Amino acid sequence: MTQASRPLFNFDSQKDKVGETHQLISEFADGHPFRSAQVEELELDEDFHRRPLRPEDLSFIGFRKPVRRKTVIRLPFLATQRLLLCINETGIARFPKNTDEGSLSQFNDFYSENNQIVGARIRPFLEDFAFDFLSRDPAEEDITIPRLAGKVAATAMEESRFWGQLFGWLASRDYVEDGARFILMQNWSLASSKRIALARAQASGFFEPVPVGDWPALEGSMPDDADIQALAIRCGLTKREHSYWQFYLSTSMARCNLLHALARRPDRALAFYGAAFDAEAHWLAFGCLIGQACDYLQMPSAGRNIDILGALEDLQRRFHNLLQVVEMHFGDAGLQQVAQGIEVSRRLGDAARGDLRAQLHWLSSIEQFQVFANNIDDRINTDRPDIDRETFVEPREMCSTTHVHSDHRLVSIESGDMVFWGNLGMQLRLKPGQRVFVPEGRLHGSTIESAECTYHQPIIPEAWIEELTSGTGIKFTA
Repeated sequence: MTQASRPLFNFDSQKDKVGETHQLISEFADGHPFRSAQVEELELDEDFHRRPLRPEDLSFIGFRKPVRRKTVIRLPFLATQRLLLCINETGIARFPKNTDEGSLSQFNDFYSENNQIVGARIRPFLEDFAFDFLSRDPAEEDITIPRLAGKVAATAMEESRFWGQLFGWLASRDYVEDGARFILMQNWSLASSKRIALARAQASGFFEPVPVGDWPALEGSMPDDADIQALAIRCGLTKREHSYWQFYLSTSMARCNLLHALARRPDRALAFYGAAFDAEAHWLAFGCLIGQACDYLQMPSAGRNIDILGALEDLQRRFHNLLQVVEMHFGDAGLQQVAQGIEVSRRLGDAARGDLRAQLHWLSSIEQFQVFANNIDDRINTDRPDIDRETFVEPREMCSTTHVHSDHRLVSIESGDMVFWGNLGMQLRLKPGQRVFVPEGRLHGSTIESAECTYHQPIIPEAWIEELTSGTGIKFTA
């Protein structure tokens, strides 16, 4: 098999390492920086070296069946992307905000030799486990320079349409500021990690054959960093990465980790070309949302005056020039490797758009989902009083690190008081007899405010969903 035809990620090569690697994964996650969150750690106050991983969840993940497109919203993908982002960033020096002895100790814990060694051992396994589905069923088509350049342009247009449609939905739900806050956490708060992956590839000589003017870029005039930061401050995001760690969607972290996975391997340099330009196309389209949000919130924004079509033409021109260099040096085999990078990035982008759309639809319609929860509870009491459920009894200030479920659930309070949240600033207070519906894959957490809280989580059959939502206007995607 030639390098051009070899998949970028292949879990088949890892299947005989599951037992040994699972132990190493648990060893890494047991480190002090990765312990589950305390109630005061909903925001981490610019603490780059504190990453709640919810390590207790690893006992439920077998790592035997790799992630598939339909399972990217489930717990194994979330846990894996959190692990990978930690591992990838143990190679990024970031000094603590405070100069006290405790901060220095946490700094040393995060960058410890054990974390470096164990992280390096489990990273290839985790990447193949999480990204295998991106390399399955490669597109069978002629690989030409115009076709590849067209794919990157298509990403920019698809993302632009997505942002426009999503913004329209948020405006219709009066959820623009809250929605923009969540979107900025997925993009602005993670931008530095993507930029470092690109800088690492550049410093490692990946682009040596290509003129500097034709390199990809993940910062610049479109969108302008000053505009993004001003919007972030308006929406309440005033702290550096990764203060909002608990609110990162798995697919948002995956976009960072994919770039790191390719940037670390010189044999994937040409694939990195494709993924990096596709990432730039996404970043370019993100500017459309920034301009719309600034307009809606009546904020001054230079971004609305930028010629996006001109920026897209420049992106295509640079990528076209790079592809000509690849073809001259490496022929069709080189272009095929670039195509692999574009394909995996575009497939991940499709998954990320769906994940973000579903999360924001749920958050912006939470009152409807509470009504829906009551309807489901009535159905349970009538038809299935013995339905499968989990029951929890938790003490005051018990904090549930954000997580997802692989099924649809109710959160139904029997006694005590809970604060439920799925976005920074969200405080849905639930008292005895109140409940909320949590669809499969939706990121959420909770805090107990009473001396003790008893609550139930009935697991809702998929067959009920369509029946009970018919005619209600409730949809699971925006």
